[in-house]
Amino acid sequence: MNQTILNAEELSQVYGTITAVDNFTVKIYPGELVGLLGPNGAGKSSTMRMLTGLVAPSKGSVTYRGYDIADDPIDARRHFGYVAEQPMIIPYLTGIEYVEFVAGMYGIDGKTAKCRAEPYLERFRLTGAIYKRADQYSHGMQQKIAFIAQLVHEPDLLLADEPSVGLDPDGILEMQKTFREYVESGNSILLSTHQLEMAEGICSRVLILSKGVLLADQRIDENLLESHSNLQNYFFSLTKGTER
Repeated sequence: MNQTILNAEELSQVYGTITAVDNFTVKIYPGELVGLLGPNGAGKSSTMRMLTGLVAPSKGSVTYRGYDIADDPIDARRHFGYVAEQPMIIPYLTGIEYVEFVAGMYGIDGKTAKCRAEPYLERFRLTGAIYKRADQYSHGMQQKIAFIAQLVHEPDLLLADEPSVGLDPDGILEMQKTFREYVESGNSILLSTHQLEMAEGICSRVLILSKGVLLADQRIDENLLESHSNLQNYFFSLTKGTER
């Protein structure tokens, strides 16, 4: 089996005369929690959309465990889950129906899905709300259900685009705890976030984008912290003045 979970090669996204992402290349391996960071307009969302297959790149390729997302989309998608900044919830389904619906797309039966979801529902204090329609949920509750639904099929890699938006402080802490446990079990996470302090606390490695260009693929280690004191200083030393 290919030990690389995600292999993105020279991804570019061009909209007319604007290059949103320029030759983005990265590999992600089992057990990594990787942060995708950048100023507004850096190209993070465009990168995520290409990695998930929501949009085709103008150039380049994306493979999961060796399966090309363009040529083998079904096999590729079995290896990743995607949590969007805006929860992609079906409003007329209850919370548990939505979890079971997503699980069913990966061949997981409802009983197994509910069993796998229960610890997360308890953690995020949603046990009493799972039989309500999703359109009765707050944004934060919808985000939690969307997050849980993607964990139930146990993907090798979770792609999370600003997943903590709309969560209260307790929800954010529980999500971070879940992230840590998930990578400790051998899975991986690519986390797009503006929260540099959170990224420093939970990520083993960060990718820093600016104007569509990958400026750094950097491990968060003693060398970085000794030379820049914290991730925020390192981030701004690379990106200051580069917002679009």
